[in-house]
Amino acid sequence: MRFWSLIIPALLFGAGSGFAETSSPLTLKEVFTAIRDHHPALNAARATADAARARVAQGKAWADPRLGIDLKRGDTPGNAATTKLNTYNELEVSVYQELPLSGRNQLRAKAAEAEAGIADAETRRREWMLFNQARTTFTRLAAADERLVVNQRLRENLAQTLALSRQSYETGLRLQVELLALQTRLAQLDADRNDLDSIRAQESSALNALMIRSVETPIGNLSLPAPIAPSLSLPDAVARARAMSPDIAVALKQVGAAQARLAVVRKNRAIDPEFSITARQMRGSGDGIGSYDTGISFTLPWFQSGRTDGERREALSRLSAARSEAEAGEAEITGMVASSHARATAGYAQVKRYQDELVPLARASSDAARRDYETGRAQLPSVLMAEQSLLETELKLTDIRAEQALASAELCFLTSQDVTP
Repeated sequence: MRFWSLIIPALLFGAGSGFAETSSPLTLKEVFTAIRDHHPALNAARATADAARARVAQGKAWADPRLGIDLKRGDTPGNAATTKLNTYNELEVSVYQELPLSGRNQLRAKAAEAEAGIADAETRRREWMLFNQARTTFTRLAAADERLVVNQRLRENLAQTLALSRQSYETGLRLQVELLALQTRLAQLDADRNDLDSIRAQESSALNALMIRSVETPIGNLSLPAPIAPSLSLPDAVARARAMSPDIAVALKQVGAAQARLAVVRKNRAIDPEFSITARQMRGSGDGIGSYDTGISFTLPWFQSGRTDGERREALSRLSAARSEAEAGEAEITGMVASSHARATAGYAQVKRYQDELVPLARASSDAARRDYETGRAQLPSVLMAEQSLLETELKLTDIRAEQALASAELCFLTSQDVTP
């Protein structure tokens, strides 16, 4: 009974020193949904895309018709000359309309559609960047929670050892230095837990901010996802990333828009005629329209070669820059996929090794050292060394799992394996 009277309070003390679950844990799907539905940056990007699409109709429209009204004063048949402002001898009304026979308005509409495509691609890229940021924060928060679990479990073990050591010290079988060493180790674990609590608070606040809710909203304890090897080979991952990358999509849309703008510029020397009709009415004649004229006029852009040639050179340079950006994006994506694929693959192998070999061996060694200490066959330093080894091994496993989860998250982000709506 004396043994359990010491162990039970120690277990209760250890359990009470951990962190409490405050609410049901989040899932990544819930985080993504909250970001997609409520994040103001996405709302702004969508509004920008809507504005860009509204320019398509503007580009397709004809030029506004022009209306001209002339009040003529002078000798006319049947009317004496007048110079008064409030009267006239002849009223002339003209209507002018440019006819877009060159198809320049259709090309402007296509350029506007290409610009709208860029805005849509930018919205998708912004969404994916927010998703990646949320996934990274989520994984770091889960890693902190798992480190806290390891800290809690080791603290409980040391609390048990401390209770037994205190009992032996009271009977004169243990030295006081052993008690002090155990208390020091417990204090170190408490300090580590405080650091982990701080990390958890920071990551929780960051995740709440991404979800557009109060940064103080409690988030339940999270767990790292089970480690899995990459489901795609490296060539398949690179090919999928190039096809799904929002950065490359934006660059390709910019190439298309540059080509559309170049087509518009090349039409700047085309001639769109302006048709006109003019109707006249004589004052005092008693008739309506006395006569009318029709006409057609043309702009002469050939005398503005400096302007049109400059526009063409600018459009060609922008097209070249957009193509180079697309090529650079493909090269960058390839390197990022290769790096994350290698880290995810190597991390998975390391996790399996620690889970299947190193952690069980460290745990068995710690249990054996504790049993030997309780029966008086081992000294406290051997127990502390075994506990320290177990702590370092389990924390190393947590670190490797976190790194593997982050690498897998980056690979999933780049290849759009679980983010595509």
